[in-house]
Amino acid sequence: MKKTSFWIFMVIAQLGAFIIFKDLADISQWVIQSSREFTMFVWYNRHVISVISILALFIAMFVWFNDREICNKLLLMCLVFAFVFNYYSGMINPKLMFRAQQHEAKFVGVDAAPQYMQRSLDKAHFGPKSYATVNDIEVLVLETDQGAYAYSDYYLLQPHVAKGNSINGEEVIMTYCGLTNLGIAYSPIIAGQELDLTVMTQLKNNLVLFDKNSGAAIQQIWGTKERDPEKNKMKEWPTVRMPFISFKTLYPDGQVFINEIADLTENPVLALWDRLVRHIMMLWGVGLNWIENDKPAFPTIDFKDKRLPMKELVYTISINDDHVAYSKDFIEQQNNIINTTIGEKPIVINYNPQLDVVTAFFKNNTAPISTIDIFGITEDGTQLKRVNTLKSKLFWFIFVEFFPDTDVNRV
Repeated sequence: MKKTSFWIFMVIAQLGAFIIFKDLADISQWVIQSSREFTMFVWYNRHVISVISILALFIAMFVWFNDREICNKLLLMCLVFAFVFNYYSGMINPKLMFRAQQHEAKFVGVDAAPQYMQRSLDKAHFGPKSYATVNDIEVLVLETDQGAYAYSDYYLLQPHVAKGNSINGEEVIMTYCGLTNLGIAYSPIIAGQELDLTVMTQLKNNLVLFDKNSGAAIQQIWGTKERDPEKNKMKEWPTVRMPFISFKTLYPDGQVFINEIADLTENPVLALWDRLVRHIMMLWGVGLNWIENDKPAFPTIDFKDKRLPMKELVYTISINDDHVAYSKDFIEQQNNIINTTIGEKPIVINYNPQLDVVTAFFKNNTAPISTIDIFGITEDGTQLKRVNTLKSKLFWFIFVEFFPDTDVNRV
């Protein structure tokens, strides 16, 4: 009877810990995948699963201490280790690996930034390629009431969430997914409720955040709470992607986000941990999407839409549920400017080859525009408003997975 009880409770404990590992520790998705519905079921019931699993483990251990002939001690140690590993990997490790910086982050001026960026130059471009100089490093640019802010991929990679400032008095943050190569600036508010965002996991090679205030899961590319029937969304703000040299030229008073790993003499434990997480695990995992093959980093997408090459880096615009993706080559073929309509809104898209920047603006009417600068000023001096949903240089196979009705290269 005792032996049966021991194994029943041990199996319950191991099963619960394994489910937590499988669905909440994204590294497990390289081997085994669950449906979105099941993963969300586990997430929203993770505390219940945790309590049941821990209680089952303690009961099994209590039974064993009363009759140690039930299970070999070495086997028991292996079972306890497996439980701790799985539970830690799913429930605790993501919080330690990906420490969001929504409320506090370090910024320096454009003149001071190169000395920091030079130290991580060899890691600034994911995958097998590399940047020749700091000036070539791409940054995501956010224009705020307090000036322009630049965020490089490498510095955003680990926290996934970084402080911005404010636009029109509203708080703005930068969210980032290295797997998708996607940065989106959001106001962390949904339906009037403030959000405190950090990392949950990834699904379909895109970041899933969660709000520490409500526990709600939020897919980055959608910006909506997972179980919100009304699909209320965080407000999205304009960003553009450009080389650092272009940012310095356009915004000489701009600020640059810096997120260096601590020196070994400052905090050796944290320094070693972050090097393991960022330089070994994350750079390797994210780098898989930059290898020229037909395999995603996580095998969770069955790529079928081959209107564009799988790993084409596209520029996308989404307005009123109308989604359009553009390749840079196509924009260049249109003499670097496209006048079109997306979501019943007249839009002008422009590529500046000197600055290597793609921008998009809402037009005041359907009349074609032939010349526009990076700030949205037309040849007659009219100032146009940036398209806030422009997303720059993200992977085609991931965007079309989330928006399968996407149009391609519309004119």
